[in-house]
Amino acid sequence: MAFGRIPLLLVVLGPAVAWAQHPSPPTEGEDRRVELRVSTEIKAGVRWSKHDRLPLDFPFPPEFVPVGEPNVALETVAPGSSLELSKATVFLDAALPRSIAAHAKIDFVDLYDRNPTSTDANVDVDEAWVSVGRRWDPLGPLPAKAFYVLLGKAPKLERQPVRRLESYGLVGTAFNRFPDLQLQAGAALGAHVYLIGQISNGNPIFMRDPNALAGDRGTDLPPRPDPKLHSGFPIFYHAEVEELERDDHFEYGGAAGLRFGREDRDRSIDVLAFAYRTTLSKAAKLRGTFYEGDLDLLAGAGIPLPVRGTKRTEGGLNLNVRLGEFLAFGQLVKEESAGLPRTGFEAELAWRLVLGDLGDPGDLFPAIQPAVRYSRLDNDFSAPPGFIVPTAVWDWRRWDVGARLTIVKRLDLTVEYAHNEIASPRPIHHDEVLGTLRFRF
Repeated sequence: MAFGRIPLLLVVLGPAVAWAQHPSPPTEGEDRRVELRVSTEIKAGVRWSKHDRLPLDFPFPPEFVPVGEPNVALETVAPGSSLELSKATVFLDAALPRSIAAHAKIDFVDLYDRNPTSTDANVDVDEAWVSVGRRWDPLGPLPAKAFYVLLGKAPKLERQPVRRLESYGLVGTAFNRFPDLQLQAGAALGAHVYLIGQISNGNPIFMRDPNALAGDRGTDLPPRPDPKLHSGFPIFYHAEVEELERDDHFEYGGAAGLRFGREDRDRSIDVLAFAYRTTLSKAAKLRGTFYEGDLDLLAGAGIPLPVRGTKRTEGGLNLNVRLGEFLAFGQLVKEESAGLPRTGFEAELAWRLVLGDLGDPGDLFPAIQPAVRYSRLDNDFSAPPGFIVPTAVWDWRRWDVGARLTIVKRLDLTVEYAHNEIASPRPIHHDEVLGTLRFRF
């Protein structure tokens, strides 16, 4: 991030920083201890991606044809099988007096979350925030009274709190996969109602494949580019904030939630309604590609989509259910970007079957967690012939099925299968298998 370009954001967020440095005096008996925790997670495994290729109708000049290819086409990012180190993560957490908490998540390699191409940085500060006040568990009972302020790079307020699979659904990829630089405030109003508001930088619109690897588009300049990976079959998605530009506009969002739960019975039901509004930039700059996001991307290199205006509005509804070892999550999102509407729906069911002692480091195969997810993305607009990313305007359906097997405490294996159905002029084969070994310490 280019820190020299964020003075306006600091003016807006400055009062929150000051409050974090000088909060109200602690109540009698408040814990004054400082707790620091460092943890690490490493992920490695195998990936198999079914190969397919779709030549594009866009009139590319001959010098744009990649090395070794007969024409410019959309093609599976990395077909076949591969053994990969996908991510190493360091988590830093601090609990400080006066109800102050801090968190950082630093990713190394991060093969499956490159943003937006494989040439993105190998080291990424994925999250870094400070909060003041009492925040509540996303799946637990709501405190009778609580208030907090959070400042920094943090997940979107509506993102799924617990995922049992390593992959993401279409909705998770398209709308809230990546964090945002934000000022967020929340308040619990009694034991059942809460409100959250935020002002953020806003995630720019770009394109990526919804399978594990994002794909390369615009990484090498003509003539005869030679990208490391193929393009994949991209959808429009909200990319991670790379840096703040002069024509960036703040995004304003808020949510209202209703929750019922009993901690002693490990049960909770949460319903969350959320909404965002922002103005798209003329050309959002992203690291590792000569393509630009937001309105420049929608312009389609001379064959534009039928855009109207510059506003992006988004609204949706979440449902979270926890009944003991059973989890259910659903999300409905409706978005309109520059007059281009689309709707996304996602539902995931997961449960944990406890077979042994989860607290015993020597107990072998103490649990298995099956999960199934269905997601869909409907684009209620069409593109003119020759639009540069035709897959981004087609309707998608996706099924993800898998299970996470706990081998021993802190070591587990997740195996999953993704089946994509794309409403394309001819069938596109885009299935994928992932096997991920995760070690935490």
